[in-house]
Formats: sequence, C-alpha cells, structure tokens
Amino acid sequence: MKIKKISTLTIFTLILLIILVNCKEHIDKIYTPFSSTSSNSNSSYLNNTATSSNSKDMAEMANINLSTDIYQQYYINRVTTFMNTYSGHGKIIFLGDSLTDIAEWNELLNNPNVLNRGISYDTTSGALNRISEITRLKPSKIFIMLGINDIGKGLTSRNIISNYSKILESIKENSPNTTIYIQSVLPINKDLFKTTTNSKEIIELNNSLKELCKNFDIKYIDLYSLFTLPNENKLYKEYTVDGLHINGKGYIVWRDAVKDYCK
Repeated sequence: MKIKKISTLTIFTLILLIILVNCKEHIDKIYTPFSSTSSNSNSSYLNNTATSSNSKDMAEMANINLSTDIYQQYYINRVTTFMNTYSGHGKIIFLGDSLTDIAEWNELLNNPNVLNRGISYDTTSGALNRISEITRLKPSKIFIMLGINDIGKGLTSRNIISNYSKILESIKENSPNTTIYIQSVLPINKDLFKTTTNSKEIIELNNSLKELCKNFDIKYIDLYSLFTLPNENKLYKEYTVDGLHINGKGYIVWRDAVKDYCK
C-alpha cells in the first residue's frame, strides 16, 4: 500500500512537470519576437478582414507566414483590434515589435493620449503593411522602433532601411502634420540570449538609421548607448531577464529618454 502511494505521487509529479514545461514553451513563443533560425515574414496587410472569425482564413488573406498558429492568432488579434478601435486624432503613438508591445506606455508616461501600436514579432515589412491603420489616426507624434526581428530573419541594413523609408514616406504623405521620432535598436546580451544576431549588425543598422533621419529631417533618439557600456555592446544584465527584452527597470530608462518629446 505504501509503495502504491509513492508510485502515484511520482506519476502525478511527472505529469505536472510536463504540463509546466509545455506552458513555458507557449509563453516563450508569445514573448520571443524572433527565432534565430526563422526566415519567414509578414508580407501583406489585413484588408477588410476585421469582422472575420476564422483566424486561418485571415492569416491567408494577410499572407502572414509566422512560425506557429499562436503567432498568427496573436498578430491577427492585435491588428484587427487596432482596425476596430478609433481613439481620435492627435494622439501619440508608439509603433514597434515586442519591445514596444510589452510596455504600458500611457502609464509609464502618465499620459492617456499615448497609444501602443506594437506587435510582438513584427518587422519593418509588417509595420509597412499596417501603416495605413496608423496614419488614419493622424497622430501628433509617432515613436518608431523596429529592426531587431528583421536582423534575426537575415535582412541586411539596406533592406531594412528601404522598408523604413517607405514607412516614413507613407506617414509624411498621409499624415503630414505628424512629428516622427526614430528610436535606435537596443543592444542584446548573448550571454543570456543565444542567437546568430551580433552586435555589429545592430550597430550598422543604427548608423544607417541616423543617416536616414538626416535625409528625412526627423529626430533620431539614441537608446542603444543608454543600455550598454561603451565598447562592450552588450545589454546591461540589470535591464533584462532573457538578454533580448527589457524589464521594468529598462522601461524606466526608455521612458526617461523620450518623455520630454511626449509633451
């Protein structure tokens, strides 16, 4: 009888461990903005699909070829939520990937007029395909941070800057009174985050973004140097848990760097 109880407890413990591991895998997938081996990308915007309840049909219409159904569903849910939400003109918008998506910007900045338009796993091509949803709001200001996922997918700085240029052109054409801010891509810490992406690629992209801002006469905000020591090019461990995303302390640093532009 005693042996049977131990055996049952052992089996229960093993089942519980399996469930926890599976849950962690799903959570990791939701909050990891790119896979170092993935080559897929978002390639077209969701047009007239906001009322569809079939996520697979919507993914086909959007041609979103992400790595799992969870990515598809999350991306579609975010985009269609934005499409069905109208908060009025003149807001401040933060556009980006998971680094933007995770933050509670209106609370960080103590400003109810700040809207979060970040989507985990997004790229410059994904943002370009949904930029009309942004410009229809005629925001007073827009803060953009994109590119780390593009690098993770193997895109060159030239490809990324090409998409960025199209995004900026669209904003200037369709919402000419919007003030645009480009934020640098943040560093990563490869001691914590195993990826083929390297610091050289991030620095190269940031240098290209600086030049792009000069050409478009818009403000470039250097966040990179706030998150790493000179010559180390490594994300401070105190600002991250996984080496890629930033924690609450990190968001305070980011907030402090942009708050004066949000007035």
